[in-house]
Amino acid sequence: MAQRTLLKNARVLACTGDASEKPFDGDVLIEGDRIARVVEGRLDADPASARTVDLRGATVLPGLGDAHVHISWPLDFVFDHAGVAAAPPAEHMLDVAAVVRTFLESGYTFIIGAGTTQPRDDLLARDAIDRGLIPGPRIIPSGPMVAEVGGLGAEGELMEVAADADALREIVARQCDMGARALKLFISGDGVVPAHPSDDVYMNDEMLHAAVKEADRHGAFITVHARGSESVAMAARTGVRIIHHACFLDDAALRALEARRDDVWVCPGLHYLYAMVNGHAEPWGMTPERIEASGYREELRSQVEGMRRLRESGIRMLSGGDFGHQWTRHGTYAAELQRYVELAGMTPAEAIHTATRNMGPASGLDIGQVREGYLADLVVVDGDPTADITVLQRPELRRAVLKDGAFAYVNPEVYP
Repeated sequence: MAQRTLLKNARVLACTGDASEKPFDGDVLIEGDRIARVVEGRLDADPASARTVDLRGATVLPGLGDAHVHISWPLDFVFDHAGVAAAPPAEHMLDVAAVVRTFLESGYTFIIGAGTTQPRDDLLARDAIDRGLIPGPRIIPSGPMVAEVGGLGAEGELMEVAADADALREIVARQCDMGARALKLFISGDGVVPAHPSDDVYMNDEMLHAAVKEADRHGAFITVHARGSESVAMAARTGVRIIHHACFLDDAALRALEARRDDVWVCPGLHYLYAMVNGHAEPWGMTPERIEASGYREELRSQVEGMRRLRESGIRMLSGGDFGHQWTRHGTYAAELQRYVELAGMTPAEAIHTATRNMGPASGLDIGQVREGYLADLVVVDGDPTADITVLQRPELRRAVLKDGAFAYVNPEVYP
């Protein structure tokens, strides 16, 4: 018989999709790795057949997810990608283990890889987590990022490089054979690298169609770094599943996204831009002059406006923040949700849905809701995150994290 756990006297934030959703007083019964029942009020369970955990009014919500993750970046990462790539693999994997543990202890039970620095980082971490060797979230693994000849990353030191559709198809097939399931392509520039401004466009429709088709053949999907409008429109019309950044959106890009409203997701990475523009990175060499030259100030303004247009058009968003730099440190992942509320006008519940409910259809997994039949990946916090979104950032309020129906992390400060 599967192990049964009753979470009693909870405030349940089910993540139904209602932008005004609030937690309700309820109980949650878990059987094995799934949620068996969710009820308002009390649920009777035989103490002999179920472990009862009294949450005493704490909020239980789905485990959080991040759709733009680089577990290759260690806890002390300072924009030194080449240094990470050259690190001895054994020592590097210890850094990776610390990162995935940090995600889990921060309430994140699910992540989507957005590119590795050492090729098998995501795969090795996923396998070790699945075997119970190290604690960590569910991982949809990525491989090395992919650039086009002449584009950002084309020097080939950190990315694979494709010249045409055939070469890109071969890279996608090889990474999929390795085990990657979320393959990231660079199809635009990035203003922080002056030689490759954000409105640059790399690759073309033929290349992206080839990549999407090959990934689909392996049960994988394509994600892209796309900051400018033209690159966003190209990604949308060619079947890319997740579009990272989308900082600039014109009418053509928005129409292309609307045409694929049911099977495309935008992952903004808003907190990263906010932190850069507001001087959080200055101690690490991102001077005001460098930020000004990057165009990030205008990019931030444009992205905030673009997110409002995406909401009005019903385009779904996924929380994902490119975290790991010292100005967006590991463990601060829920700051992304705070920016959605403060800058983009989302309600706290809407913001939470980008890290919970929306992750389910984007990943094809039964996650992101406190709902019967769904995986019992949950986080328990003191306070109400629909009243104060910053509750999700405070370690002292995080009581526990459950994954597959088992307690994967219990706060030692709360339960000594």
